[in-house]
Amino acid sequence: MPPCAIEFFDRFAAEARALPPDRRRELDDALRRLSETFGQPHLHSGLGIRRLKRDYFECRMGRDLRSAFKLQGRTLFMARIGSHDDVRRFLKHQ
Repeated sequence: MPPCAIEFFDRFAAEARALPPDRRRELDDALRRLSETFGQPHLHSGLGIRRLKRDYFECRMGRDLRSAFKLQGRTLFMARIGSHDDVRRFLKHQ
């Protein structure tokens, strides 16, 4: 299966830029793995991907970092990054 394209909502990009360098490296690695393995459960199990609402999913991006993203076709639109609670609050308004 070909990798998924990844696009970033403005808020996600701003939150990612605000991360310290070590957390940013974790994020970059997780995004690469997410793109390469989304839709192949045996390969992406370490990311903890799960559907939360309609086209929205959540995955682990690091030790205590989560991301919400929207699937549209074969493109993953990264919407929000933060704690588990940050992601839940975001989804309540979608």
